[in-house]
This record gives sequence, structure tokens and C-alpha cells, in this order.
Amino acid sequence: MEKLAKAKSKLLESYSTQTPTLSPETRQQLRYVSKDGKCRVNLTHISERGRFLSDIFTSFVDLQYRWFLFVFMMCYITTWFLFALLYFLNAQYRGDLRQEQPLGSPNEQPIKERPCYLGVDDFISALLFSVETQRTIGYGSRTVSPSCHEAVLLVMMQCIVGSMIDALMVGCMFVKISRPKKRAETLLFSRTCVVANRDDQMCLMFRIGDLRESHMVDAKVRAKLIKSRQTAEGEFLPLEQTEIDLGYETGSDRLFLVEPQVIQHNIDSSSPLWELGPEQLRRQQFEIIVILEGIVEATGMMCQAKTSYIETEIEWGARFEPCMTLEKGSFRVDLRRFHTTYQVPLPNCSASQAHLLMTLTDCNLQSHIASGVWDACAEGVAVEDKDKPTAYGGFTIDNIQEERASEENESEERAEDSVP
Repeated sequence: MEKLAKAKSKLLESYSTQTPTLSPETRQQLRYVSKDGKCRVNLTHISERGRFLSDIFTSFVDLQYRWFLFVFMMCYITTWFLFALLYFLNAQYRGDLRQEQPLGSPNEQPIKERPCYLGVDDFISALLFSVETQRTIGYGSRTVSPSCHEAVLLVMMQCIVGSMIDALMVGCMFVKISRPKKRAETLLFSRTCVVANRDDQMCLMFRIGDLRESHMVDAKVRAKLIKSRQTAEGEFLPLEQTEIDLGYETGSDRLFLVEPQVIQHNIDSSSPLWELGPEQLRRQQFEIIVILEGIVEATGMMCQAKTSYIETEIEWGARFEPCMTLEKGSFRVDLRRFHTTYQVPLPNCSASQAHLLMTLTDCNLQSHIASGVWDACAEGVAVEDKDKPTAYGGFTIDNIQEERASEENESEERAEDSVP
């Protein structure tokens, strides 16, 4: 166990030490997905090759064009030579090759003297008869005698096999040609990602567009972060995939892709880029995979386009230049500005640090405002107290004398009222 732990630690140390020292050419070679969307993963040591034969149609369609055309031609050539050999052996067994067989109508010869295959005297003529039968050419010079029953069965078998091969090859060719892989060639992705503030929120943004006038139906976009890491138990996870939220809950990931659109990812506390600043981006080694899916309007087939962005293809503090303008009552898209960016001010810190600084700034501002309000309230109370008369809790001597004088006056008035 100790040796295994040491080996893991050495692997991690070598991985971490090699990451910053990789040259740009080497880093490009280590991409998980190339810029044109090809996954650079090779499967080796596949022991169960028979699984591919169980789905031979998909295996045949997935072949490269040169191998596809080779198999296409070999299917026909093999059946032609196979049935030509059967025709030749049958004619040789019946002895038709020993006698001369003139080309012409079989009615010109007696039934007993008719050969099984009229006009077939060697293997080349049998091959020509096989090609004419399967491709229904029918020159009329080579025919089958109705008295040769096995020859009739062979012709029927070749017609059935030929029809099956035609259906399979035509279907495979149609699927091969109409596959929407080439449709992805007209879908554009920006060369770089940008990081900038949008609505007071730090965002990771990239731009996508469609060159065709027949637009994608039900287009959706999603992104994943590919990065290796080590778990708390010491397990090394190579190329771990983490989902990057592009607005799944709000529906922002579903697009109406008529003009180029800028897709944004809000870098919040749930984002895998929350702790990464410009310096951390240069030291990290990761890859962002962007996947655009939709239905091709012309064929109704699902199309998928992919691209990737590595850490050196992320511009910190930049935005995409607008490429759509209104001219002569219609919108005009200038694709020359599709990849163009311009610099904007952005703190050289991670989103978490920027959020912490904003929180502290808001707290200081709120405390300053609260202290100002408290002081203003205190000053207002003091002014009101100055304007109000002073109230005392007890009576003074002057108050007692005035009260006694008022009582004496009241008693005198009462005595006068009582005298008749």
C-alpha cells in the first residue's frame, strides 16, 4: 500500500510539475476534443470484435469512404464471380463446354441438343452471363435452356441475392451521404472564450452561429469541463467531466439560432470556475467541451457539432464585438467580426474573491450609511428637545405661593356668594 501511495504521489507530482511547462504545440496535441470536433480517443485491445458484426449496418455506415466504396464494389464483384463459377461448373458437369455453342436463338436447335447455357463455353462467358443476369442487362445472346432445371434455380437465386445486395447497398449509400456530419461544417464556434461582467455577474462567454439559411430546429447547447483531479481518498481521476450550467433551468440553453448568439455561463458558487482567476487559469490544465445539438430542417436528422477551449484560449477581461447591424430595413450580420473581441476592465481575481470584495464593500457602505442615519437621528432629537419647554417632576416655591393665592381668592368668592 505504501508503494502504491508513493507511486500515486509521484504520478501526481509529475503531472502537476509538467502542466505549467508544456509548450503550446504539446498542449495542442493533448487536447481531448480538437477544434473541429473530433474526439481524440483511441480504443485498443478490443477482445470482443464480434459485437461489431451484430450491428453490421452501423459498422458498415461508420466506415471511411474509401473502405465503404471498396466493400460496395466487392459485394457485387464477389457475387458475380461466385455465380459465374457455379454456372461454369454446371456447364462443365453437363458437358456443354466440349461442344461448340453458337450464339443465337435456342429454337434453332433440337431440344435434346440444346446446351444448358447457350453461349457459355468458358469461364469468361460464364462471368458475362452472371453480370447480365444480376444486372438485368439481357443482351439476348446468352440464355438458359428450360430443360436445365438447376440452371433455372441458379438464375432465381442470383436474382434474389442481387436484389438483396441492391437494397442493402443503396440504403447504406443513402444513409452515408445524408448523414448530418457535414452539416456541422456550417456551424461556427468562436475561436476563444471571454470572461467579463454582465449584469454585475462574472460570466464565461463564447459565440456560436449558423451559416445556412435553413436553420436548426430545437437547437440546444451544453458544455462540460474536462479536468483531472485527486479525491480525498487519494484516488486519481483522469479527465473527470463536470457539467457547466448554460441556463438549463431558465431555458437559456435552448436556442433560436438565426443570427450569431453569445452563450454565457454565470460563474457563481456552484460553477467549477468559481475559484479560478487569471493566474490560476494559466497554471491549470483543463478543457471546456461545447456541444451544439439540433435537428436539420432539410432532412429531419439529428446533428451534433462540437468544439473545445483549453486554458490558453480564454481571454480574461474581454467581450465579443457586435456583428449585427440594421441596414435598409433588415438585419445584416458581418461575419468578419465573429471572432473579434475587445478588452474591458475586469479585476485580476477569481469570482469568489470578487464576490467577497463586493460583500465587504457593501457591508462597509451599509455601516457608513447606518452611522450617518444614526447621527442624523440623534441630531434631530436634540433639536426637538431644545424647542420643547422644560418639564419638572416637582413644584417650586413660586408655584406654591401662586397656588395658595388662587385658593384664597376662590374661598372669598364663595363667602360673598353665600351672603344674602
